[in-house]
Amino acid sequence: MRNRFHFRPITLTATLALAGASVAACSSTSDGNDPSGAADIVATTNVWADVASAVTGKDVEAIISGDAVDPHHFEPSAKDLARIRDAGTVVANGGAYDASLYTVAEQDRIVHAIPLLDAEEAHGHEHDHEHDHGDHLPDSLDELEHAWFSPEKVREVADGVAEKAGGDAGGVDTRMRDAEAKLKTLPHVHVAMTEPIAGGLIWGTELHDITPEDYLKASLNHQEPSAAAVAAFLEQLENGEVDMLFVNPQSTNSATQRLADAAREHNVPVVEIRETPPAGQNFLDYFEQIVDQIADIAAHAEPSGHHDH
Repeated sequence: MRNRFHFRPITLTATLALAGASVAACSSTSDGNDPSGAADIVATTNVWADVASAVTGKDVEAIISGDAVDPHHFEPSAKDLARIRDAGTVVANGGAYDASLYTVAEQDRIVHAIPLLDAEEAHGHEHDHEHDHGDHLPDSLDELEHAWFSPEKVREVADGVAEKAGGDAGGVDTRMRDAEAKLKTLPHVHVAMTEPIAGGLIWGTELHDITPEDYLKASLNHQEPSAAAVAAFLEQLENGEVDMLFVNPQSTNSATQRLADAAREHNVPVVEIRETPPAGQNFLDYFEQIVDQIADIAAHAEPSGHHDH
């Protein structure tokens, strides 16, 4: 799917070359007090920076920050890559999502939510985006790209940060377990997504994703959905089969806008879930806000148009 972010393509080979050049340049400006040049801790995105900050009690720097940048297409500078290489601990999502950053760090220094790719795998992923999950959700949370919307994955990262960088993961653990408990008590309702961003939120719950298969596959593969796929989605909304629609306002096109408009026209609640929190909002607060919104909608849903088998 197209989104509103536009970046020049960059190859991982060039990225690694820049990183090497940057580290060489930085060595001449180091004050010499730390022979390794290792910084304490850094995160690839502000989502994981907020989690790390909650554990360590320190302000953790994020390489990708703000809500105007799509991490999928982020083009790191030589300075960004040097910062990652110099960090004592790197907090990352994993997978292809932020691979342009974490692949320049030694893997044993990375705390990550889903399995890491090496440089060769990350480069290959740029040319191979075929995903096909017939049951809408993959078999494992390790396959969910938007891992930070999984309470379990957030807890795992918090524990990893505490182990590598120190601090206390208890607060994050409690907040995520409370959110998870709230989600798992929700009634059986139908949801649909213009982009599969909420997989971690509905995992293991009674929230049933009925996004049309052809639309979902196009979305997973970052392709434009066919007219037939959009029509099938619109029909679900018009027939009252969907109790709430998840929309990512940071990744929109004409099809997603049509779907959101149709949902509102037919009184289907729309839940906006962003890749990154709105400017100035902490991710953990944002996570709880979304969970509360979902719970409120589910509690008042009237699933009269359902056709479950």
